[in-house]
Amino acid sequence: MIWHHYYLFVIFTLFTSQVYSRFPDSPSIVTYWGQNSRGTANSQRSLASYCDGNTDVVVLAFLYSFKDKDLPQLNLANSCDGAHFSGTNLLQCPEVGRDIKSCQDKGKIVLLSLGGAAGVYGFSNDQNARDFADTLWNTFGGGKSKTRPFGDAVVDGFDLDIEGGGSTGYGALVKRLRSHFNKDKSKKYYITGAPQCPFPDAMLGPALEEVGFDAVFVQFYNNYCSTLSSSFNFQTWDRWARHSSPNKNIKVFLGLPGSSAAAGSGYVPYRSLPPVVNKLYTTYSSFGGIMLWDASAGYGNRDVSPSYQAAIAKLVHGLGNGKPSQTTSAVHSTKTHTKSSHISTKASRTTSKASAAPTTTSTPSRHCVKEGESCTKGFACSGHSFATCVNGKWLLRPCPNSLTCLSSTDGSSVYCALGHSTCPRENTLQSLGQTEQVPIAKSYDSSKVTAQLSFVQSDSHSGFTATINARCRSQCRSQPLGRIVRIQFKVAEGTRISSVHNGTVTQQGNMVSIKYQSAVDRPMAAVVEMKGQLPSSGVFASPSMIRIS
Repeated sequence: MIWHHYYLFVIFTLFTSQVYSRFPDSPSIVTYWGQNSRGTANSQRSLASYCDGNTDVVVLAFLYSFKDKDLPQLNLANSCDGAHFSGTNLLQCPEVGRDIKSCQDKGKIVLLSLGGAAGVYGFSNDQNARDFADTLWNTFGGGKSKTRPFGDAVVDGFDLDIEGGGSTGYGALVKRLRSHFNKDKSKKYYITGAPQCPFPDAMLGPALEEVGFDAVFVQFYNNYCSTLSSSFNFQTWDRWARHSSPNKNIKVFLGLPGSSAAAGSGYVPYRSLPPVVNKLYTTYSSFGGIMLWDASAGYGNRDVSPSYQAAIAKLVHGLGNGKPSQTTSAVHSTKTHTKSSHISTKASRTTSKASAAPTTTSTPSRHCVKEGESCTKGFACSGHSFATCVNGKWLLRPCPNSLTCLSSTDGSSVYCALGHSTCPRENTLQSLGQTEQVPIAKSYDSSKVTAQLSFVQSDSHSGFTATINARCRSQCRSQPLGRIVRIQFKVAEGTRISSVHNGTVTQQGNMVSIKYQSAVDRPMAAVVEMKGQLPSSGVFASPSMIRIS
């Protein structure tokens, strides 16, 4: 009986592995399109205009409202705002349909993304998710329906950018979609996801463990685990891909904002990217390339000539053909940015943090320094302490309340946070892939919201920038956040919050009250950027609790 079970297991494994369509092996560029994150009248061009040599996969964003088997609602900003199908709220987008076929004729993969930071979506049970999968297939896939926004154009699969609304049903949704894919042998279909970098993702985590995805476009921005932070955790996602994912051939993409304005934090200037990308490619066998949010931002970003998008495409497409080495790195933790009057994909888990930020702006050392060691300038982390360079020697000071030191999300500063210390360790670019751990920040969790407070940067005048990144849980299916998001927390003595982007702030003593105005009526997530002044100690201590309503 044991041997019979073994053979049955092998047969089953071989059968299920055939379900997946292998995502492109060569490093690729994935570009989200449809939300016009630059926000100007002409900054988002037609879909077909972006299907050039600077992108390989285009993700249409978003189906922002869906549940059960009902018809969803589609938002593509200024690219489709015309007639609806009679008696429905579903847009008719024939021009986009023609562009989809044009892009596919050029060899591009075209996916349709569900979710984003706005709208109301999610499922109360698995059966509702299966019913909606049937609707998806008939409306946008290879099925048939009288209400097909893109006409006879058939997308190449579906992407899950689930920013809120809970995790229920997405595994069942993917399984049902796979069953439809298997019946259509005319083309390859793909399932992808866009989790945020804190691992596991608060919304997609269960589905990623339950069913196989073909690729994940991990959002390494708006979070403590951003690309330039010492908590950058690509190795966590690589380890999951190779050891835990049901699909061991899954590709992991480095997700980045296409410009500094496309996300609250986490933008990487091009000059900093080549060493990171080359190291990821040679170190991690799961590395699939780079994802950019979004087309209007990446193509319109002139920080490098001719554009950020073109420069990154040249970098990624120019990677060698050698097979990356296998790694044995361990697991550590994590698209969302609400834009203009459209629906965007950037929000984040919150982490109960405290922050220590010296007034210098030079890049911190990424390893755990010791008292009295030689230094040149700047600051560094050492477990539950932060260090400043004084007269050529590291001077260590403890984080308040036994907090953990982390680097800021832009890698230019340090701060203290509620999290897990990882000393002794070394986390330099050279050691990327050989380390076992990176600092991990904890999230602020309530029954309705999970959120993270991330320290972005400090300046030489004791000013700082931080973000609160909130994601609504399952309650948001019926009670989403409102256009005015209210946030309250208590800061340490001497800390001042002076301004909030797209909002107002009042502070009485240590109590801070923020009113943030979302760009949409019913956001699933909100990224709130705030600026302030550090206390004389130079230490920003995060609040023990954040209330969000």
